[in-house]
Amino acid sequence: IELSYCDLGTFPRSLSHANFTSLTTFDLGGNDINSTIPDWVFNITSLEFLYLGGNHLYGFFPDSLQILNLRYELYLGGTQLSGFFPDWLGNIKKLKSLDLSFNSLCGSVPASIGNLSLLQHLYLESNELKGTISKGIGQLKSLVDLDLSNNSLSLSEDDLANLSSLKYLDISAGIKDMFFDRLPSSLESLDLSNNEITYDAQQYFPNLIILDLRNNSLSGHLPPKILNMMPRLKYLYLSNNRITGEMNMILDGHPSSLEQLDLSYNSLHESQLVSLGNLSMLRSLDLRSNNLNGMLPEGIKRLKGLTDLDLYNNSLRLSEDDLANLPKTIPNWLPSGLQYLDLSDNKITGEIPQFFPKLKYLFLSNNSFSGNLSPRITNTMPSLQWFDLSTNNMSGEIPFSYYSSNLLLLDLSSNKLVGGVPESLCNLQMLDLRSNAFNGSIPRLSSLPSLRILDLSNNNLSGTIPQSFGDFRSEIKYTTSKQLSIDTLIDLSNNYLSGNIPEELGNLHGLRSLNLSGNYLIGQIPRSIDVMKQLEVLDLSRNNLSGAIPSGLATLNFLDHLNLSYNNLSGSIPTGNQLQTFTDPSIYIGNPYLCGPPLPINCTVNIAKAIEEEQNEDSSESKMETLWLYTSITLGFITGFWLICGSLLLRRTWRITYFRAIDNMIDKLYVVMVVTVAKYRRKL
Repeated sequence: IELSYCDLGTFPRSLSHANFTSLTTFDLGGNDINSTIPDWVFNITSLEFLYLGGNHLYGFFPDSLQILNLRYELYLGGTQLSGFFPDWLGNIKKLKSLDLSFNSLCGSVPASIGNLSLLQHLYLESNELKGTISKGIGQLKSLVDLDLSNNSLSLSEDDLANLSSLKYLDISAGIKDMFFDRLPSSLESLDLSNNEITYDAQQYFPNLIILDLRNNSLSGHLPPKILNMMPRLKYLYLSNNRITGEMNMILDGHPSSLEQLDLSYNSLHESQLVSLGNLSMLRSLDLRSNNLNGMLPEGIKRLKGLTDLDLYNNSLRLSEDDLANLPKTIPNWLPSGLQYLDLSDNKITGEIPQFFPKLKYLFLSNNSFSGNLSPRITNTMPSLQWFDLSTNNMSGEIPFSYYSSNLLLLDLSSNKLVGGVPESLCNLQMLDLRSNAFNGSIPRLSSLPSLRILDLSNNNLSGTIPQSFGDFRSEIKYTTSKQLSIDTLIDLSNNYLSGNIPEELGNLHGLRSLNLSGNYLIGQIPRSIDVMKQLEVLDLSRNNLSGAIPSGLATLNFLDHLNLSYNNLSGSIPTGNQLQTFTDPSIYIGNPYLCGPPLPINCTVNIAKAIEEEQNEDSSESKMETLWLYTSITLGFITGFWLICGSLLLRRTWRITYFRAIDNMIDKLYVVMVVTVAKYRRKL
C-alpha cells in the first residue's frame, strides 16, 4: 500500500474487513495525519517497509512497533515523537534502514542499537540527543550512511573508527568535541559544518570526495598540503571561518581533482591565492567577502575550465592604465569559459567591458560603472539570462537589442536611465527599473507572459495603469488562463499615475505584493482585490482614492502589511478575520471620513457630524443663491438704466428722435381711445 502525500488527514481506526497477511510495504508518509498509530497496524506481521514520516503522531515512541518484524526500513522522520530513544529498537535485528530524524527524542542512543548488524542507513538528525555517541553505533559494521547532525553530542577518539563501510557522515551543527584522527578512511562525504572545531588532523582519506567545514572556527593555516591527503577530493567548503594564512601551502602539491572550492567570508588577500592556478580541474570558485584588493591574481586566469566565479563584496579596483583599456582589461583577468560571474559590491569604475559569449549570469551591481548601456552586452552574450547592473551610474535609454534577448532577469534599478519602459522583452520573469528617470506611460506589456516581478517605482511615469495588467484575453493565446502570470510583486509607487485602479488586477490571483502608493489615483478600491487570495502586501497610501473600504479585504488570510493612509476614504473600517490583526491607526490615518477601530473616531458620532456638515453646507448654498439673485437684479437694473438714459444724454440726435417717438405714440393712443369711446356711445 503506497498512499503518500494523499492528504488523508487521519488513520482509519478499524480495517476489520481487510486481509493484510501478505502486506510487505505500508506507506502513508506526508499526509499530515494528526493522531496516534492505530492498533491494527501492529498486527501486520508481514511488513518489511513502514513509512509514516511527515505526519503528526505526537507522544512517546510507540512500544508496539517492536511486535513488527520489519526487515528493511522504518521511517518515522518528522512525526513529532518525543521521549527517550527506545532501547527495544535493538531487537529488530533485520532492519537495514532507520529514520527517526526531525523529532524530539532526547537522552542518548542506547548501546542496544549495536545489535542491528545489518543496518546500513541511520538518520537521527534534528533531535535533542545529548552526551557521547553510543558505543553501539560504533559496532554497526554494515553502516553506510550516518546522520547525527543538529544534536548536542560529543565524539570520542574511537567512537566511529571501526565503521569500515561508512561512506557518508554528517555530524554538522551539534558536535562539541571532535577528534579527526580516527575517522573511517572509507569516507566519501564528511560534513562537519556549523560547529566550533579547529581542524588539526593529519589523517589520510583516500576516498573522500566532499569535505564541508563551513561555519567553524578555522583560523590561521590549514594543514599543509591538505589536498595531498585527500587525492580524490572534488568539493571543499571552507566559507565563514577565520582563515587568514597563506593558502599557497594548502593548494600546492600534486595536481588536484578539486572541482568546487568555497573560500567565501574569510579574510584572504589576493597575494595568498597565487597557487590557485594549480587547480586545473576547478569549475567553481567562491571568494565572496574577503579582503581582495586591486586586480585578481594571475592564477585565476590559468583556470581554463572555470565556469563559476564569485567575487562579490571585495575591494577590487582598476589602475589608470587599466581604465584606459577597460573593454580588454576585465576579460584578461578571467577564463573565457565563464558562465557565472559576480563582481557586485566592488570599486570598479568606467564603462562596461565586453565579456564572454558563454556567460549566463552576470552581476555588476553596486559599483561605479558609467556611460550608456551598450548593445554589445546582449549582442556578444547571446546566452545571457540574468543581468544585474543596479546601483551604478548608467545613463541613456535601454537599447533595442535588449528587447529580443533571452534575458529572464533584468535589474537596472538605481541608475540614471531615461526614456520609456520597454514593452517587448519576450522571456522576462523579473523587470526592476526602480529609481531611475523613466517617463511616459506604462506600456501594455502584452508580450511578457512569464513576468513574475515588476518594479517601476520611483520614476516619472504618468498616465493610467493598463487594464492589460490583469486581462490578456485578446493578446495571449498560449496560456491556459489567458492572464498575465505575475504572481509575486507589482510595485508602481512614487510615480505620477492617475485614473482608476483597473478591476482587471483582480485576475492576478497569485499576486503577493501590490504597491501603488504615492500616485494620483482616484475612484474606489476595486472589489476584485478581494479574490487575490495570496496577497501579503497591499499599499495604496498617498493617493486620492474615495469611497468605502471593501469588506472583502477581511478574507485575505495571508495579508501581512496594509497601508491605506492619506486618501479620501470614508465609512466604517471593515472588521473580521485578517483585518482584526491590523491594530495600528497609522494604516488609516489621513482619511478624515473613516471611522471605527483602530481609529479613535466613533462611527455614530462621525455620521451625525457628517449630516450636520451636510445641512450647514446646504444652508450656506441657499444663502449664496439668494445673494446672487438680488445682486443680478440690481446689476441688471443699473445696466439697463444707464444703457438707455446715458445714450440719450450723450447723443442730441438720439434724444430728439426718442422724444418724437414718444409724442407719436401718445397721439396714436389718444386717437384710438377717442374712436373707441365714440363707437361705444353710438351703441347706447
